[in-house]
Amino acid sequence: MSEQAEPPEPDASTPTLRERQVAQTRDLILDALTTLLGDRRADEVTMRDIATLAGVSERTVYRHFPDRRALLDGLSQRLPPMSDKPSFGAGGLDDLAATSRRLMELLDEHYVAARAEAVLNADPRRFAADTQANTRDMRQLLATGLPDLDEREQLRIAAVIRCLASTQAWLRMREEFGVPGTESGPVVAWVIDTIIRELRAGNTPATR
Repeated sequence: MSEQAEPPEPDASTPTLRERQVAQTRDLILDALTTLLGDRRADEVTMRDIATLAGVSERTVYRHFPDRRALLDGLSQRLPPMSDKPSFGAGGLDDLAATSRRLMELLDEHYVAARAEAVLNADPRRFAADTQANTRDMRQLLATGLPDLDEREQLRIAAVIRCLASTQAWLRMREEFGVPGTESGPVVAWVIDTIIRELRAGNTPATR
């Protein structure tokens, strides 16, 4: 009598039914938040509003996203994964302008998610983890690439460049001035290149 084949081992990489349900509920909540942020300020959106639009209870929203920071991180994760997203820490100072240009253009490609993330990420007291990481990378890049500048000067320059290459700058240029990332990206890259060239030539705001 032939032996019966043993059933295959479950694939650990395949989501369980429960995991799929959790992911689906999270998506419903984030879809609702994204829709609400399409025409409201972040402080006008309540958990009750999100729950009503998502078709779930307010308790369910809090279970998946206990606070604003969790919602923001959820929106950030909807943007391209960090492996695809331009990172300020990935290259040197010479790559900074090109990285900033790619970022602005990429945000255009993911407009809905990027806009929602930018609106909810506008409060500097509650920046998303990705935003904080990019700021740290920018400061380190300036410190390494321009070591002759004193620490305060590095901080000021990093702050200006970081504000230029941000989702908030991308959103304002696109919505207030009608300039999409495909057009603002090259301008931002040119400004950053100019700043770096001037700094390398020994020209700082303090010497002007």
